[in-house]
Amino acid sequence: MERRQFLTNTLGLAAAAQAPASASEIIIERAATGEPHKGKVLALVTPHLDDGPHFCCGTVAKLLKEGYTGYFIRTSNDEKDSFDLTLGETVAANERDTGEFLKACGLKQAFDLGYRNHRMDDVARTEIRARLIFLFRLLKVDTVFSYDPWGHYEENPDHYVTAQAVEAACWMSGGHLDMPEHFAAGLKPHSVREKYYFARGPQLVNRVVDIGPTVETKLACLRSCRTMMAHFVRDLNASLVEKNLRIPVFSGDETAAIHEFTRLRTENWDRVVGRKYGMDYAEEFHYIGPDKSMDEYVARHAEHI
Repeated sequence: MERRQFLTNTLGLAAAAQAPASASEIIIERAATGEPHKGKVLALVTPHLDDGPHFCCGTVAKLLKEGYTGYFIRTSNDEKDSFDLTLGETVAANERDTGEFLKACGLKQAFDLGYRNHRMDDVARTEIRARLIFLFRLLKVDTVFSYDPWGHYEENPDHYVTAQAVEAACWMSGGHLDMPEHFAAGLKPHSVREKYYFARGPQLVNRVVDIGPTVETKLACLRSCRTMMAHFVRDLNASLVEKNLRIPVFSGDETAAIHEFTRLRTENWDRVVGRKYGMDYAEEFHYIGPDKSMDEYVARHAEHI
C-alpha cells in the first residue's frame, strides 16, 4: 500500500473498510484474571516490524499478561521502510527498532528470516514454509498472529506470501512425515492450535478483542517502530507541502510528531472499532481455534491406560 493512502485510511477511513460478520457470529474476548495461559507460546509472524503494532499488539499484550510466552518472527528485511535512508541504513535502523519493540511488547526473542522487502513473491513458498515449520516445532508454538491468507484486496506481496506460508506451516508442523530430519535434531511434531488473522481490507471477522486495558502498550509498540513511524509522518508532511499546507505538530520535534501520529492511529482505528462493539478500544480478527470435533466422543469412550 502507498504510504499516503495508508495515512488517509489511518486518519479516518480504515475502520470503515472492515466488513465484520453479523453480531451473533462474533465472539467478544476480554481480559482474564490471573494467568490462565501459563505455559502456552504465541508467535507474531509478520513480514514487517510495524504490522503487529498496527493490527494486533493490543491482543498480544493481553495474552502475554495472561501467561503466554511470545516470540516475533519477521520474514522480510524491511529495507524499504524509511524516508531518506539508504537500503542498508534502513535495514540497520529497523533492526535496532526491533529490539525496542520486543521490550515494549514483552516478547522474548525475535527471529529474522531476512527476505528482500517487497520482493517476497520471488521466494519459493515451500522454503518459507519449511523455515516456519522448524520454528513452530522448536518454540512449540500454540497460537499465531499473522495476516489473513484470505484477506481481500491485499496489494503487498510480502503480506500475502507470508500469510499463505504461515497457514500451511501451522498445519504441516504437526505432521510426522513433514521435514522428518527435524526429529533427528530432537524436535517433535507440533501443530499450532489457534490462529488470530488480521487484514487491512474486508475480512470475515468472528472475534473482537477488548484492548482497553492494553492500549498504552499498543501505543508503546507503535512508537518503538521509530524509523517507520517517522516515515509516515514525513510522507504526510511532504503531501501537505505539495498543497501549500502544514500541520505544526507534524512539522516540529520528531518525537512529538510520532506521539501524535500514533495517538491518531489508535483513536481513528482501534477506538472506532471498539465503539462498534461497545468498548473503548478493540481489535478485530478472523479467529480459527482448536479442532474440537472429537472431544465429546473422546470424553465418552476414552479409558486410562
